[in-house]
Amino acid sequence: MNEHFLPGQAPAPSRASVVRRTVLTSILMLLLGIAAGFVWLGLAHPSEWEAVQNGIVLNEAAAKGQFSVVVVFVLIGAGTSLVWGAVAAWVLDDLGWVVTPVVIALTLLAAVIAWRIGVELGPPDPVTVTGLSIGDRVPSELKVDGLAPFLVWPIFGLVGVVGTMWATRHRVDERV
Repeated sequence: MNEHFLPGQAPAPSRASVVRRTVLTSILMLLLGIAAGFVWLGLAHPSEWEAVQNGIVLNEAAAKGQFSVVVVFVLIGAGTSLVWGAVAAWVLDDLGWVVTPVVIALTLLAAVIAWRIGVELGPPDPVTVTGLSIGDRVPSELKVDGLAPFLVWPIFGLVGVVGTMWATRHRVDERV
């Protein structure tokens, strides 16, 4: 069958094209989650415990390091998710509202991947370190306590989607 389109009208994308773009975009976010984990591992400066006569202690000044570890995780996640959300909205614009749950699910999964990379490859729990002398310093393990830092990832992913959809709304208007 020979299909004719009005000027300015494009044919609907094939189902295979939509699936391929969705899979490739999803793989990209998961790879970004892996990269974000390594960036977090490199940029985070956890607090340092100090070995004393009776064990190890964490003074108040050093405790600020734990907060900075979470802040670095949040900033990396916000930036990564914002950019990927914008790209996903651009590439998958023909999916409409379906982009929203895709972005939420993939940014949350990427956050968990990044977190696990940091925890598994980062410093061990200071309590498990043996053979310390008085005055030795042991870094804390990388950890994110709480749900809020993980929620930043999908929030900024959705900000990227909304920003792209708003900035490119003329493309939607032209198709209607």
